[in-house]
Amino acid sequence: MSLSVTKVGGRDDLERFLLLPYRIYANDERYVFPLLSEQRHFFDPAKNPFHAHAKTCLWTANRDGEVVGRIGACVDEYHNRAHDEQTGFFGFFETEDDLDISRALLTTARDWLRDAGVETMRGPSCFTSNHDFFGLLYDGEISQPVVGMPYNPRYYIRHLEEFGLTKCKDLYAWRIETNKRIPPKVQGLIDSLLGAEAFSVRPFRMDRFDEDADIVRQLYNACWAENWGFVPMDDAEFAYIAKDMKSMVNANFLLIAEAQGQPIGFCMTIPDFNQALKPCRGKLFPLGWLKFLLGKRRINYARTLLMGVLPEFRRKGVDVVMVYKTMQYGFSQGISAAECSWTLEDNRAINTILKGYGCELYKTYRIYDLSLA
Repeated sequence: MSLSVTKVGGRDDLERFLLLPYRIYANDERYVFPLLSEQRHFFDPAKNPFHAHAKTCLWTANRDGEVVGRIGACVDEYHNRAHDEQTGFFGFFETEDDLDISRALLTTARDWLRDAGVETMRGPSCFTSNHDFFGLLYDGEISQPVVGMPYNPRYYIRHLEEFGLTKCKDLYAWRIETNKRIPPKVQGLIDSLLGAEAFSVRPFRMDRFDEDADIVRQLYNACWAENWGFVPMDDAEFAYIAKDMKSMVNANFLLIAEAQGQPIGFCMTIPDFNQALKPCRGKLFPLGWLKFLLGKRRINYARTLLMGVLPEFRRKGVDVVMVYKTMQYGFSQGISAAECSWTLEDNRAINTILKGYGCELYKTYRIYDLSLA
């Protein structure tokens, strides 16, 4: 049984690459298949402006005519410029529980990245912190992932570590089950902050979507500039993301904080669309749309995926009030629980706030590094 690793070329190769999860997760009831149409768009340089500043390559591992593994690699100019480093990413990693397969895939990605001149191989990621499925599920509860978060067999940990990859950073996912009430010790703080009127928090203006989307882009780039893993987004890439966001976001779940009429922070929460997408198995046609629309009505979980406050307005309760207003709206929509993900393991400020609200750290995701020097 010979094993070979082949570079993904045309459309047929890409389809084989995309369809591998149907083999790996065939008997896993927790896995949620990503939409194949969105995956195709992501890898299309004509549609996704990410490729204008990133070099990528994909491979499949093949044995006896069947795809048994896959991997991708990426060198992102924006990331390396922002952090003054030469780091390349690997991602979209899937494999059967066979060390020969994972070793062949990781070696191929490593050699490609080394030839590209990078000094560190980092991942798994798909491909940077601006994209979904960032990190490897390393510890905590093994359950259905929320929208945009990774899920993987636990044997992936052994495969990566036996190849020599070591911990770079852990990312936390927090769960809160509210029973539609704010913890009493937090409510007093909220009342004092709301009464002070030092700032205000408003929902997104859908009739001025492009204007507010640009405000969020500017806040994101300013608020997260000093964060580990941050990659700035240009106008074209944010517009690509915002196009999908417009159909997903609820105005009252996307909040902008202002002081004296100037934006100072934002918070983005979305319903957990994975609850509705799971029956679709990655396909919206011919009947997937109907399954999604029916499932969408029953969503009772949400994910807060982005929040930021300008440095000069931190520690003033802006983030606390945005979390509070998000929870209040969620209560009105029948949301009984939510995930806040991800946060950096060493982001004490936001982790302390989440603990104060009664959040439980229930999953840990890991980013690995391998020195190529």
